[in-house]
Amino acid sequence: MTATRLIVASTLVLALTACSGGNDPATGTDEAAAADTINDAVEASAGDMMDDGSTDETGNDDADADEEAVGLPGMDIYLAGLSWVDGVPSIGTPRNVTNQPGYDNQPAFVPGSHDFYYSAESEAGTTDVYRFNSADGTRVQVTNTPEDGEYSPRLLSDGQSIAFLHQDAAGTQLITRSDLDGGNREVMIDLHPVGYFAFSPDERQAAMFVLTEPFSLQVADLDAGTVETVYENIDRALYATPDGTGAIFTTPREDGGFQAMHYGFIDGETAYLFDLPGLSQDYALASAPDGLAGAFASDDGMLVWRDANSADWTPVGDLSAFGLTGITRMAVSDDAAVIAIVAAE
Repeated sequence: MTATRLIVASTLVLALTACSGGNDPATGTDEAAAADTINDAVEASAGDMMDDGSTDETGNDDADADEEAVGLPGMDIYLAGLSWVDGVPSIGTPRNVTNQPGYDNQPAFVPGSHDFYYSAESEAGTTDVYRFNSADGTRVQVTNTPEDGEYSPRLLSDGQSIAFLHQDAAGTQLITRSDLDGGNREVMIDLHPVGYFAFSPDERQAAMFVLTEPFSLQVADLDAGTVETVYENIDRALYATPDGTGAIFTTPREDGGFQAMHYGFIDGETAYLFDLPGLSQDYALASAPDGLAGAFASDDGMLVWRDANSADWTPVGDLSAFGLTGITRMAVSDDAAVIAIVAAE
């Protein structure tokens, strides 16, 4: 077991890497054994975790905060086409592809596809995992847990299973794996409370937004059965780079805005990448068709783009002109042809 420690890189990353069933957990697997060891390591870290009942889905204090107290916010997911000329994107007209009352959020594209998984409010008032099928515009419900909730779903590398955050009625939030139909669940990492996560390519390491005080970036090694804190005082946006070799997370700036940081799964170091525009804290990583890495963000209703060779954000399109407000999360398909944007109903 390892004690929690802070690692701060001494070097800077100069570009965005190569960017970029039943409810009971299964037992008797290597993953379950590693999860038990990881939980022991966390408990040995002397009270870093917040009380079980004091957290919400993400730990945020804005769009997603206090969902248990005030109800899930009304959000929809819009899809828009992206076209590229000389490495500069333009956006087509967004269309509402969820378009139903309630919470639709956290889209994650399926590799090689314009389908995506997302979390949506069910008739029971909790959240389940759904998959949007781009071919016919339909959605398929994957999980059905009226008493519990699921968040942050994404397809795993085997193509036969998904991972998501499962939140039970007591508020326990654990990274969980299931089959594509939601069956055969098992806890992947027995660490609570986790708000977001990003995997290494082999899914044997996980960078996690953990709801400590302050929020921290913790990395679990499923083979070694260890977990360590690598950065403290982070914010909610946490994603794997498009090539999977690292994770991008955000930290607050003194002016009230946020900056993106890189964590490398191979070298274990962290480094500053870039400032997000204005007060924005959400972004989407992408690799342009020419292979150049970059990121999208929203700045006061304007979709903006920044590639790895530029220090400036370039306006792409006025999202408010399409009637989109309250913009938060984004995701980009791996062919950089479609962007998903979460906005208020």
